[in-house]
Amino acid sequence: MRNFLKKALYAVSCLCLAAGASAASAQTQVRIGSSVHSIFALPIYYADQKGLFKEEGLDVKVSFFAGGPPAVAALLGGSVDFIAASLENQMKVNKRGEDIRSVMTVQADFSGALAVREEVVRKLGRKPTIADMKGLRIGTLSRGGYADMAARYLLQTAGVEPDKDATLIPIRGFDKVLAAGEAGSIDAALLVEPWPTLAVEGSKTWAYVVDMASGEGPDVFQDMGYLTFQTTGATLQERPDVVSKVVRAMARAMAVARDPARLDELVEVALVEFPNFKVEELRRSIEKQQHSFRPALTPQMITKNMELLLANDAITQPAPTQAEAFAEGMAPL
Repeated sequence: MRNFLKKALYAVSCLCLAAGASAASAQTQVRIGSSVHSIFALPIYYADQKGLFKEEGLDVKVSFFAGGPPAVAALLGGSVDFIAASLENQMKVNKRGEDIRSVMTVQADFSGALAVREEVVRKLGRKPTIADMKGLRIGTLSRGGYADMAARYLLQTAGVEPDKDATLIPIRGFDKVLAAGEAGSIDAALLVEPWPTLAVEGSKTWAYVVDMASGEGPDVFQDMGYLTFQTTGATLQERPDVVSKVVRAMARAMAVARDPARLDELVEVALVEFPNFKVEELRRSIEKQQHSFRPALTPQMITKNMELLLANDAITQPAPTQAEAFAEGMAPL
């Protein structure tokens, strides 16, 4: 009898292992890249941590890049299947003839801010304006990247010539940008959430000049399709079922990301990605961005990104068409 029970238990364990292996093999592997490690990818973090991708039969691996260009290179090279990256960068690639299309918006508004060191504010004796950036050293990321172009656009609106009246300094990584400010190497910076909230409302050693995440600044930065979810034309054609599953999971995650009642849950997810941030800093950063997690793609997003790109001499007319830039008609949206 004892031998029989041993054999029965062994058989059951083997069946369980086989079932587990079968379930794992049934999951479709999908690789998602984010252009940088930022709160703007919160819906991706949520869908991954809360099992929304798994519910669609997807085994997702998320990776991060040092900006849009390397993320696009990875997408075109086949290292990832989808990327969350700025629409303006995709449009530049479209103009080169590459077939990359946005399947949904991840963040509609630009979640950035132009901030200055408190020392600058004390010297001015008042709230700084964009015009006060004249003569200052301004930290951005890479030359031609989104933070750099946004800074240049803002300066131009106040009549400050970026390459004559100010010094734009590329620094790789927003954590290093803040460190450069602490060291006295820069006077101001163009930051993207959650870094502006950390710098201004957390450390209190910086001050806002323009907080685009709160709706301040030029209209071009609002409802512009700042961050979109992109894939290749080949993936759209060859794996439409996978695209639909990914978009469906993302749409569910974005509905949560927009819901003020789910803020505590979203902060918990963000803490996994940003364990060195304080809870209240992440809460404030997410609160400022919740309204921006809107999935729909609109024609004006192409128009606004063209305005930004043309002002930086980063593209030529005509603009990519909707058919070139967007994968329209996604059922989950």
